[in-house]
Amino acid sequence: MSDLPARFDRNIRLFGEEGQRKLRATSVAVIGVGGLGSPLVQHLALLGVGSITLVDDEELDETNRNRFVGARNDDPVPGSPKVELAARLVREIDPTIRVTPIRASLISEEVFATVKQADWIFGCFDEDGPRAILNELCAAYAKSYIDLASDVPEEGVYGGRICVAWQGGGCLHCLDALDRRDVELYLSTDAEKVGRAAIYGVPVEVLRETGPSVSPINGVVSALAATEFMVGVTGMREPQRLINYYGHVPKLTTAKPKPDCYYCEGIRGKPQDADAERFLRMPHLRERRLRERRGISEPGE
Repeated sequence: MSDLPARFDRNIRLFGEEGQRKLRATSVAVIGVGGLGSPLVQHLALLGVGSITLVDDEELDETNRNRFVGARNDDPVPGSPKVELAARLVREIDPTIRVTPIRASLISEEVFATVKQADWIFGCFDEDGPRAILNELCAAYAKSYIDLASDVPEEGVYGGRICVAWQGGGCLHCLDALDRRDVELYLSTDAEKVGRAAIYGVPVEVLRETGPSVSPINGVVSALAATEFMVGVTGMREPQRLINYYGHVPKLTTAKPKPDCYYCEGIRGKPQDADAERFLRMPHLRERRLRERRGISEPGE
């Protein structure tokens, strides 16, 4: 007779006891616990992942209530850190899961250390800059990384995508899943951003505008990510490297990575060559994030 709890019976019928034990022995870190991260956390907890670290520096606000899984109507705004709400959700689903909330941004030594210690990393960002940094950090330390994105690029068009960087076979770069201009803008200093806006005539505040975000679209993307994680950990099959979800059609497409990727082959497992910690030596990234949290305008706005 199995010593696994009966709550996992229907899981075991799909991927077996060994698969469930592998999930129980796996540690994950979810970087960005919002509209995408919160339903993902729910799936991970229901799968029975053994250890979940939650990273986000924001508090719940009223505009998050349409899509934050686990938020209650009486959770105070302000005063409800997103990581604490998600940690509560995990504990209510399965109190035996080790859950660690970290209220910090990606660009911090604490979060970099968290990434290095976890088995699998999930990135749920609104911008490509943090995606590029986390992609490189995971490559340098040979971590399995799943990046999630939902998108409403124009009226009537909506969907998202997930990218799985697993065992060096594909990443955000070689799958062309990054907007390099957005990455460059994110890494720019304030002076460089002002100069760019002056050259191209694009107000800085426009570059930061956020679009629509709704629970059902985020739910599809997070479920796809959780599924690829599940099959990878349990050994059901290898994860798909890139899945594009076109919700308005609807349809799913997949893609294969390009060969000879610098991140997948050149620096994977070589942290000293990669020096991903150089991002920690860019104080303007932390300072800008602090301003954004406090609602302070960018220079030149």
